[in-house]
Amino acid sequence: MTGRVLLACALFAAGCSPSVSQFGPGLHLQLRVADAQLHEGRIRGDRGGPEVSQILRPQPEVSRGDGSVQLSGRLAPDGVALHIQAVGDPDHWVLPTQGYDFVVGDELQFSADLGFSHAIQTDALRVRLAASDKRGRLGPVTETTFALAPDMPAAQLLVSLAWDAPADVDLHVVDADGTVIGAKNIAAFEPPIGGVSDPDAYLEGGFLTFDSNPQCRLDLVNREHVVWLSPPPSGRYRIFAHLYSPCDTQVVNMVAVAQLEGEVLARVGATQYPFDARDHSAGGEVPGLFLGDFDVP
Repeated sequence: MTGRVLLACALFAAGCSPSVSQFGPGLHLQLRVADAQLHEGRIRGDRGGPEVSQILRPQPEVSRGDGSVQLSGRLAPDGVALHIQAVGDPDHWVLPTQGYDFVVGDELQFSADLGFSHAIQTDALRVRLAASDKRGRLGPVTETTFALAPDMPAAQLLVSLAWDAPADVDLHVVDADGTVIGAKNIAAFEPPIGGVSDPDAYLEGGFLTFDSNPQCRLDLVNREHVVWLSPPPSGRYRIFAHLYSPCDTQVVNMVAVAQLEGEVLARVGATQYPFDARDHSAGGEVPGLFLGDFDVP
């Protein structure tokens, strides 16, 4: 199948649940941890293991899409790994320690680079932490909370696409009227023939807020939004991702999320490779790889 779609169904709020394999390296999660291993299931602490003795976090407020938020600290004696999970995520990360602390000689240090999803819906994200020993026993769970900067579009309907590599990927949304909204047609609004329209009239329909990494001019935002600031038309909407150019990247994992007034209607993921960029030409009728659809009542 073109683009190796790793999803068999559109994921609705009350529908099927994603597995780890469906979304590559944790793109279905609110929180990602660099150089950590993804484990299925939630953290289950208080099993006789060591504690997390210190947490250091110089950045209390973060932005959605930020992938370089630092978290460090120490584990109590016998702690060899740190388990990390955002509250609400179905799976968690396991990160090895980095060596003994210079001040507290019997405790091991940890250091993590956290990545926050563009699709986080809350104003703050609680992160659960627990240490484990060599036998795999977890200690008590402790929490730390990150405030989310108000950088999401204020939308009635929000369709977002995020990806994990420096590539030119374009989000396309086909709305209920059949209009394709994306980099080649940034708004559903059609100006009147022979007249002058209000310059802000395009805000009345769906529109693309930003074109990321256009023609490999890399901004590394790696995410795009199509938004409706007013109530969107009822009907079925379809989500596509066009790998316009891989920009020397060998593989691109992506996830799209549709939210209506904050409620998730669909969350879909896929993986594409360089040869997929040739399958959908920029001027073709198909606006990229079909990811999924959803209905607006």
